[in-house]
Amino acid sequence: GKVLLHNPHESNVAGSSRQPRLNINEQITAVAAGPLLPNSTRDVLLIGTPNFLQCYDVEQNRDVFFKDVADGVNCMVVGNCGSYNSSLVVVGGNCSVQGSDSTGKEVLWTVTGGNVTALALADIDEDGSNELLVGSDDADIRIYKDDELVLQIPEADVVTALVGLGGKSFAYALRNGTIGVYQDSTRLWRV
Repeated sequence: GKVLLHNPHESNVAGSSRQPRLNINEQITAVAAGPLLPNSTRDVLLIGTPNFLQCYDVEQNRDVFFKDVADGVNCMVVGNCGSYNSSLVVVGGNCSVQGSDSTGKEVLWTVTGGNVTALALADIDEDGSNELLVGSDDADIRIYKDDELVLQIPEADVVTALVGLGGKSFAYALRNGTIGVYQDSTRLWRV
């Protein structure tokens, strides 16, 4: 229920060895950082729990927003997604994906077939905007353009990680230890 904030480039005042901590007082299920604020390249800290999403500005020591999330936060990613012109935080929960802007306003919502276990952003169709890659516990990788499902790829086990590799390629990892790479919908390799 705590997040330790560590900055190796900042010296402690008065010789204190204490690191600042955020007390969340709930089970933390996901942590991410990214440039969510408009007109800023600074990252904010995003903390997910089974009940809420908190966006915290570490540099300003303040909450940006605090939002109840009914389906919980299993994983999240920050970045430009689909036709939205500004950065979003996209959270995956129990059979749903939600995208919120820098104020916490929900601007994207869609249902998935299983509980979301991994998220990534990548420009799979090379049109200049990122698609949302969603891995789930029903062993599928789904690719969304905004809230529209454009591709569904069945796998052999729960998807635990997704990473965009540039171009039309992305990597994936499964609970059983399998890793591999797809280019668009074609599997290039797996091991």
